[in-house]
Amino acid sequence: MPLSNEDSLRLNVLLAQKVSAIRIDEGKLIIYGLTQKGEAKIQLNPTTRNDKYIQEVKDFLSTRALGVAGGFPMYISSWNRMGDLRNSNLDKLLLLGEEEAVSAVVNNKEITPEIAKNAWWTVQSADNARSMLGNKAIVQADIGKELASFLVEFLPFEEDPMSMLISVRLVLQAGLIAEAEVLKLWKKAKSKNTLYVGFLNIRSNSLPEQVAEHIGYQQLTDKLSILLEEKNPYALMICKLFSAAGQTFLKTAESAFKRPPNYDVVGALIESIRHYIFVACPEAGQSRQAYELGLTLSGTAQTDINDIISLVSRIYREEGQLDCSKELKAVQLVIPEFSEQLQAIMCLSRISQTVLAPTIAKSNAVGTLMRKKLKPVFDPILANLKSLL
Repeated sequence: MPLSNEDSLRLNVLLAQKVSAIRIDEGKLIIYGLTQKGEAKIQLNPTTRNDKYIQEVKDFLSTRALGVAGGFPMYISSWNRMGDLRNSNLDKLLLLGEEEAVSAVVNNKEITPEIAKNAWWTVQSADNARSMLGNKAIVQADIGKELASFLVEFLPFEEDPMSMLISVRLVLQAGLIAEAEVLKLWKKAKSKNTLYVGFLNIRSNSLPEQVAEHIGYQQLTDKLSILLEEKNPYALMICKLFSAAGQTFLKTAESAFKRPPNYDVVGALIESIRHYIFVACPEAGQSRQAYELGLTLSGTAQTDINDIISLVSRIYREEGQLDCSKELKAVQLVIPEFSEQLQAIMCLSRISQTVLAPTIAKSNAVGTLMRKKLKPVFDPILANLKSLL
């Protein structure tokens, strides 16, 4: 059934202008168009069942925008979500009046601030905002602040913990929200520990409410002054962790372990710790790439936390065939009384989210039950964190 003469005429008039985006309110049967003069509106007059008529409208828009009827095929959607659509065609997808087409646009790595602004006018959702704030060009544009503001306001209504974490990580990017908003998010984290992980991810060295430096910080920096000048990685790391910023990070990480809701959040927390305490000086025979991926000397994933602790102990004491690096030896000679802390650094920088694999394989528990099952993993990590505080 073709469109009514009135609707066909009004749509043709609308599309004859420079239209940036189309939005369809299927419930109220209204088409909105974003033009250079502002927002235009067309009240549809269906000649058949509403759902069939809406499809006719979408076919009409698709023919005008893409040269083919049928709206936005799902297989094209998949291509676009993988970033295969070129920037020159992105604006055409915003003329289809389909939310899936908008999702494809916001997920495309070539999206520009202008197209992002038009896409946001078309469909405002937390998923779309997160997708666009993953793009540096969008973050640096004015639209980035608007998207961040939306995510902050939507946060109390977000139900998925990982989405909550990602939102916080994204809005904390430099220049997006005011420091007052940052502090509000920080205070919310006291009741929603998942938010702490977002802070650890993106603002590890500049967390709010900094605590005092470690009581032994000055003594440590004095003893290691020569090694610090030589950029010894172990000397740099232990001093970093004993500083006010390092102590704040460690205390925040410790707090985040109190009530993590699911495995995804726990994995993100463990990775935040490992990346912060990364020491770019793995033991002899292990490539840096393998070290960063949390692999053993044989190249397999480290899934048993006790094996990691045992391996670190052997490396530290140069037992068997494992020789510790000259950088570690140099620090050992200067501060032998900090043996426990140095081994804690070595452990925490090697414990990756792969240690969760054995538990995840046997259980899909969340909340209190998950935390109970992960206690054998949590306890050694927390013990190492405490030894550095």
